[in-house]
Amino acid sequence: MQNIGLMMTYNEVDIIHEVMDNNLKYFDKILVLDGSNDGTTDIIRSYKNVVYLIHDDEIFPRRRVSDGMRQFLLEKAQEMFPIEGWFTILHGDEILVDNPNDIALRAEKAGSEIVNWHALNFFLHTSEKGKQINTDERIQDQVKHYSPGGLEIRQFKNKPNIHYDITRTGRVFPYGIKQKTLLDYPIFKHYVIRGPQQFKHKDGTWSTKININKDNEPDIFRDQINDFGKQVRIYDGSFHEFEPGKRPSFFVQYLNWHKYRTVDLGMFSWVKKLFFRG
Repeated sequence: MQNIGLMMTYNEVDIIHEVMDNNLKYFDKILVLDGSNDGTTDIIRSYKNVVYLIHDDEIFPRRRVSDGMRQFLLEKAQEMFPIEGWFTILHGDEILVDNPNDIALRAEKAGSEIVNWHALNFFLHTSEKGKQINTDERIQDQVKHYSPGGLEIRQFKNKPNIHYDITRTGRVFPYGIKQKTLLDYPIFKHYVIRGPQQFKHKDGTWSTKININKDNEPDIFRDQINDFGKQVRIYDGSFHEFEPGKRPSFFVQYLNWHKYRTVDLGMFSWVKKLFFRG
């Protein structure tokens, strides 16, 4: 069964080698829509598993890549490969932990058409103020703090008559897919904040809003990555209950996902009180 990578990137030159090296383990076919002007494009092009690469200004001059533009990757992928298998959504600052090929096989057997992956969001903590990021070393070896984050669709079944709305952002999977998901939450590492070099070419388009301090530099150290999660961890070689092969039942995973959020469970508040005291 084929599992094709559909990737979007924008100015990730400091981490793209690590991302692509990881993708090389899982995908022999990746199609890329890139909007970079910092050298990311040349790095991506050097990888043998990149079978197609298009730059955003080849589609719409002077317009940034947006979620709906995945339609151009989807059309090309379905032109190049049979209408079968799965697509995995990739980004230039995300590193998959679970094997997406194994996950796609499980989803296919379960009759699912999408897979929700659990984002583990890495960032620089306030306890690390003054820490210097060495661009000659792996980002993964230097940025260790993370917070369990949201669930994001990262895989979907390839089938006829699916499509994106090129005018829409905020939706990463196409229309025409049944939202029957695999009963598991595989994980990926999202390097949201990884040092001042990350924002040199970002011009305000990064996923987490960064304030500028009095020295006109990005204020990158924080106690928490965003308002969504509340638990900060340090990676110690294992993701513990999130680790592939060690995750609990889907029911427990679902409850834990709420456990790590700073939102009111509403009508399920009694579940929160029962399971998450203290």
